[in-house]
Amino acid sequence: MPQVEAKESKVLISVIIPVYNVKTFLPSLFENLNEQNLTHTEVLFIDDGSTDGSSDELDRLAKDTDFIVIHQENSGVAAARNYALDAAQGEYLCFIDPDDRISLDYLHVLKQVAQNSHPDLIITDWRKVVNGMPQPLYLKPINFPQFPTTQLILAEILSSGRIIGSLWAKMFSAKLFNNNRFPMQRTSSDYVPVINAICKAQHICYASDIFYAYTSDRTTSLQNNQNPQDIHDSIQVHEKTAQLIRKEYPALENLLRFDLLNSAQQACIHICRSRAIPNNKRRGLFRHYRKPIVNNLVYLLKRSGSLKYKLIMLCIALGYHTTNLILRISELKHR
Repeated sequence: MPQVEAKESKVLISVIIPVYNVKTFLPSLFENLNEQNLTHTEVLFIDDGSTDGSSDELDRLAKDTDFIVIHQENSGVAAARNYALDAAQGEYLCFIDPDDRISLDYLHVLKQVAQNSHPDLIITDWRKVVNGMPQPLYLKPINFPQFPTTQLILAEILSSGRIIGSLWAKMFSAKLFNNNRFPMQRTSSDYVPVINAICKAQHICYASDIFYAYTSDRTTSLQNNQNPQDIHDSIQVHEKTAQLIRKEYPALENLLRFDLLNSAQQACIHICRSRAIPNNKRRGLFRHYRKPIVNNLVYLLKRSGSLKYKLIMLCIALGYHTTNLILRISELKHR
């Protein structure tokens, strides 16, 4: 049985997990959580009106635990997380997606770092899981510093992909989310609040011995089923955060340009992969979002980077059919 803090004890960490139609992932998620040291920790599940039996499964699995399950009408992941912000009692907030997993002692190490260093933000290592196979860690191979600066964290998010502008693989002081709510949109609703929180953090630590495992290939994931509004929202969050970063960290101007081009790349890839966009609208949307890549192709090809990355940008510049073909070939190779 996990170590669960008594209700009268001080809550150090609130673990927030939004749930929507992920019934098959819940048993292994509970197993993963029950392996953790949960002293001075509360675990909040926000069920966003699931229709696949997740609601009943949550209640069943949580019955003999101190986990808190809150059910709400379907309002979206942003609303679920905002509800959790209001309900959370912890000094720190740790966000987990229900199809992802955390390494053994993940929460224990986070508590140790929080109690010893009192940071505003803790960064952890992470890896992708593709077809059930763990991929290499991102930060351990580069000896990431224990006390990184805000500018370094932002530079990694904007350029390398070794740190992602998402909630996971991080733990935040709850005060960083004061007046920092999740916007009511289906996709990328965490990006602006995360960047805001990072910019407000005065003291940042890196916890090197733990990692977050991100499931990147779930076919029912919203990331693989974006509609035109979702694509638009994903672009907008990068443009909005660029204004904030440009003002506070002007030295990152070149990386902001690179990040905005990467957001256009991701938009084009999502258009090709999404099952929520009608075939007769794909090419028009693709042409619209590939424009900055076409206009900056020489810059992208001259910039240092992997050959694979440059080939993807070149394919996007060549058009929808070329990009779609390359993506299909890549998917076949990974099956």
